[in-house]
Amino acid sequence: MDAEAVLRRLNAERESLHRAGEVVEAFQHLVRKTIDGELHEVSFSLLSDQNADRVIEEQVRHFRDLNVSFEWKVYGCDGPSDLLGRLQRHGFEIGAKEALVVFDLEASSLVADLACKVREVRTPDDLVIYRALAEEIFDKDYSFTTGVLARGIGAGSTDHLGFIAFVENEPACIGRLYTHPDSAFGGLYGGGTLPRFRGRGCYRAMIAARAARASELGARYLLVDALPTSLPILLQLGFTHVTDTWPCTWSPTLKSGEPTR
Repeated sequence: MDAEAVLRRLNAERESLHRAGEVVEAFQHLVRKTIDGELHEVSFSLLSDQNADRVIEEQVRHFRDLNVSFEWKVYGCDGPSDLLGRLQRHGFEIGAKEALVVFDLEASSLVADLACKVREVRTPDDLVIYRALAEEIFDKDYSFTTGVLARGIGAGSTDHLGFIAFVENEPACIGRLYTHPDSAFGGLYGGGTLPRFRGRGCYRAMIAARAARASELGARYLLVDALPTSLPILLQLGFTHVTDTWPCTWSPTLKSGEPTR
C-alpha cells in the first residue's frame, strides 16, 4: 500500500467531501462543519507557524459566540508540527491518540467468524436492539446516533449504516459504517462488544461484515481510528498504520488558555 497516496486522498476528501446532513463552511485555511444540526467540528486545516494561533483564536471566538462545544480533529500530517500544543494553550482538551489504520479492499479480503452472525440495521426493531446494546456497552445515551440511523433508513440512504452481531441469537456486538459515492473510504466507527461475549470472534466478524458491505458500496479502503485495545487485532488482520489522530475538544465551560486535564 502506498501510504502517502492514501493520505493525500484522505486529505483531499477531508477538505472537499460533503455528506448528507452536513452544513459545510470552507475557508482559506480550514473547513468547518455542523453535522445533523448538533455536532460541530473543524474537519480539515492547513495552517503554518505564522497563521496558526490567529486561525485558532478565530474558531474559538466563533464557537464561544454560539455557546457550543466543537471538536478539532488533528491528524499527524497536519501542520504546524506543534499544532496540538497550540490548541491546548487555547483551551482545548486533547483526547487520547488513535492510530489511523487502512485496509486495501482490492488487495485482500476479510473472512467472518461463522460463530457470530452479523446483520445490518434496517427495521424499527433493529434500531431498538441497536440502541439498547449500544447503551449497555458504552454506558451513555445513544438517542442521537439511533436517530441519525433511523433518518438514513427512512431516506433509503446507505451513507451511514448500523450493524448488530449475534451469538446464538443473542445481541452481542455493534458497529457502524460510513461510505459515500465520491469517497474512496469506508469508515468503521462505533464498534463495541458486551464483556461476556468478548474473545468469541465478534469484533472480527463485525469488521468482515462491514468490509463486505463497504466493498459493495464502492469503497476502495477501510479506515479506522484505532485505540490501543483494537490496534493489535486490526494490524493482525492486515490493516496498515498510516498516521495518528487526536480528537481535540473546546467547550465554552473552559476558559481559553485554561490548563486542560
